[in-house]
Amino acid sequence: MIFIFDWGYQTEKNYGPLSCNDAPFQLDGEMVWLVRQTTWFRAFFIPLIPTKTRYYYQLINADSRAFISSKTFHQFKELAILNRLAMEDKISDETYRERRKKMKI
Repeated sequence: MIFIFDWGYQTEKNYGPLSCNDAPFQLDGEMVWLVRQTTWFRAFFIPLIPTKTRYYYQLINADSRAFISSKTFHQFKELAILNRLAMEDKISDETYRERRKKMKI
């Protein structure tokens, strides 16, 4: 039986934008994306077991990154998702303001 495996395969999930007023990031820009990067062990080219997870802010128009802790990521994750919904016009401005007021940031 042939067994094909590897590790080091990476996936990235972009949760949404944050402004410098929302989050204390240390990049030269006004807006950043909140991103989760996961490294996987794969068998037969299917990601099976996550081996490493990193979180970071990434400038919207550049590849500059600032790595952050898991705690910081989870603190701003809900806001980034809300900002993305508003940016893609999936929620109204009124709904955005209501949800934003309910957040503990």
